Amino acid sequence: MNYQQLVADLVKHARAWPGPEPLEIPNIPVQQHEDNWLQLVVNPGETLTPEVGSGPCPRMQGLVIFQIYAQREKGWGAAYDIATRIGNHMAYQSIGDIDTLAYTPEDFGEIDGWYRVNVNIPYRC
Repeated sequence: MNYQQLVADLVKHARAWPGPEPLEIPNIPVQQHEDNWLQLVVNPGETLTPEVGSGPCPRMQGLVIFQIYAQREKGWGAAYDIATRIGNHMAYQSIGDIDTLAYTPEDFGEIDGWYRVNVNIPYRC
């Protein structure tokens, strides 16, 4: 599997999320939003070669990051509600050759009028 296919598979699964909040994906300009929304980032990590038997067998790993933007007035409650729902949708999944692991929310507080929480989900394939 190459990186382009890995990102395509992760984006496809993320877009199947039934949540009402709009999801922005990589390489598409971000729209202006007035209500809660998310942005997807696929951050590649180190590629390992755990076995070389008859030839190298690389294992790619990294993070799927959802940047959640909730209206400041709704605060952390709305952001963590979205974080829980998207985390449950993406964690512990087998997406083709990709396995996702447990999600971890990361609180950034208020940024530019939005309350922001990131959801980090490790993957490997």
